[in-house]
Amino acid sequence: MIYRSVGNRCAVILESLQLPLTNEEALEKLRLKGFRLIDVDMVGLAREHLGRSKFVRGPRMSLAPEVVDCSSFTKWLFAQCGIWLPRRSVQQRDYGDPVQPGEAMAMDLVFTTGIKNYYRQDIPNGIGHVGIVTESGTVVHAASESLGVVESPMESFIIDIKFRGIRRYIPAGGKVRTFEIPPDFDIECSDDIRWLLLPPT
Repeated sequence: MIYRSVGNRCAVILESLQLPLTNEEALEKLRLKGFRLIDVDMVGLAREHLGRSKFVRGPRMSLAPEVVDCSSFTKWLFAQCGIWLPRRSVQQRDYGDPVQPGEAMAMDLVFTTGIKNYYRQDIPNGIGHVGIVTESGTVVHAASESLGVVESPMESFIIDIKFRGIRRYIPAGGKVRTFEIPPDFDIECSDDIRWLLLPPT
């Protein structure tokens, strides 16, 4: 899987780069070039904003995480791991791999209808809300102006008339590492790291 970087952060699954190096050799080469590994607990970070972030419909991304709506909150969370997602919930559902409700795991996103819904072609299949699944089988989401960011039971998201799918952006069992990119390097996506480690001959 290739991840598009966000700011000075980029996520990478080293195994997906198919390097003729061990992971340890690749990590050491990157360290010597000034790359720094960052440990990000995305679900823990989401929970830090329970009751703290203010909900406003359609805020600018520059206001996150203090001021968010549901999709700017999930976009911001993934950005902390160096994974770019588009801005709107309907766009975010276009990314990642479909997952059945019984197979959902931490860091998956779950989509439902909302007060206002976006759609591609099918109006009845509109999407208006998104939240991040936790290891406890709950969902952290920016719910409303009155509630802000809350943690809710998964069951409230998978009601038939509201449910619009679950998407996975980090493969099950995939070891995603987040790097802080040194200012001397232009890394647009995780695949660029392969060519940094294997320069042309």
